[in-house]
Amino acid sequence: EDFGSDVSQSLFENFDDLTATTIRDQIESSVERFEPRVNLRKVQVNPDFDQNLFNVIIFYDIVGADIPPQQLQFVLQSNR
Repeated sequence: EDFGSDVSQSLFENFDDLTATTIRDQIESSVERFEPRVNLRKVQVNPDFDQNLFNVIIFYDIVGADIPPQQLQFVLQSNR
């Protein structure tokens, strides 16, 4: 019940920079809380006002792996 975040609910809020910041904070909190296998470096959430979506990039290191920093890129969009 406590696993995850409220990101999906945030997608139905006003589409603005404040919502992007809220989504970023929710992702950071969830990764730090629930994913001990990575060290979070940075989360970028950029609103695309023309398409009503958020471009997300998560930068992280894998704990115990001698490899360069990793990144995961995806799009968040409400399904209205």
